[in-house]
Amino acid sequence: MRLNAIQVLTNSAITTSTLLIPIVAQQLGASGTQIGIIVAAYNSTLFISTYIFSRASDYYSPKIILCAGFLSSAITLFLQIFAKDPLSLGIVWVLVGFSVGISPAILLLYVYNLKRSIGKFSSLMALGWAFGYLSILIIAEYPQLSIAGSLFGYTGTVYLELFALSSLLFAIAFLITLKLPDVKVIAKKKVDYFSSDILKKNRNIYFGFFLRQVGANNVWVIFQLYLLRLHANLAGVALIYMLNPVLQFFIMRRLDRYSSSRLIHTGDLLSVAAFLALIPLKIYYQAAVGMVLIAFSYACMYIGAIRQLIETNEEKGAAAGLLNSSIALASIVGSFMGGIILDHYGFRAVMGAGVLFSMLGYAAFHLKTADIPQKSS
Repeated sequence: MRLNAIQVLTNSAITTSTLLIPIVAQQLGASGTQIGIIVAAYNSTLFISTYIFSRASDYYSPKIILCAGFLSSAITLFLQIFAKDPLSLGIVWVLVGFSVGISPAILLLYVYNLKRSIGKFSSLMALGWAFGYLSILIIAEYPQLSIAGSLFGYTGTVYLELFALSSLLFAIAFLITLKLPDVKVIAKKKVDYFSSDILKKNRNIYFGFFLRQVGANNVWVIFQLYLLRLHANLAGVALIYMLNPVLQFFIMRRLDRYSSSRLIHTGDLLSVAAFLALIPLKIYYQAAVGMVLIAFSYACMYIGAIRQLIETNEEKGAAAGLLNSSIALASIVGSFMGGIILDHYGFRAVMGAGVLFSMLGYAAFHLKTADIPQKSS
């Protein structure tokens, strides 16, 4: 139960801030390119942190690393309320990226050691996203109900209340982690810190996922602004975003029966269809179709990839961490690209780039899939 609570709390906190950052940045005067740079900078430190600490989890106490990650995340997320311009927001967001990148792969190690379902635990990540979007929806419509606003004295400023709420959720996760039992370190074999063997063995998974996520982050960096342009308010944006994780929660819990390669193939193809569906929108609620497709696509891809990596690699923390690092690296490239495309070609061109990179991701995995042994559960 404690691990489940941590998964929901931390993902809710991260989601609340990541949805708001492009909107807040635009209100502070940032251009599309500057928004892309801010999000790319966040993902740069997330990438570095994810890889460093996922490797460290194969040799050092996971509990200590988790505590450090959650405490630093609580502090850095709270600092968001002091951002007054795009530069200060970008600096704080860099610190947030490094902090929140510490824990994801280590939580998966806990679950694996306890012999629990990776699919069911990952579904709680999506549930956390849903609660994050629900928090935005409720506070946007009823700011007087904000617990964080009451605790920290903020009234009338929805964004500050939500940033404070993100910090509070990580602080709660930190307190819960203090009561967790420690787990045995899995890998004692000393290898090159940046192991080329793991990369080569799983290159099709990492590269295919990377390409798909470049396209996805190309879209997500500006998608909130796209919905606002299509006449959504903040609550409407949160409602559209909430469709994706709510569906993922139920989908992920039912994917353990399918082979890893089939899940990844299906996820890539559905990604192409999803981003195509987002191109011709006339009003924001039409995005619901694309979000449903995205829920199925990401659930299939993530569960297929993470199971493949954990089941076929000795250094499980490093292998899983490299997937998270590839996602973070794709976020750097995709976020920067999305901001530039928006400034020069508009919203629909960004969606078209999502389609293109999803097709490339499918090709990258398909060309090498025969080299990877398959294992079904």
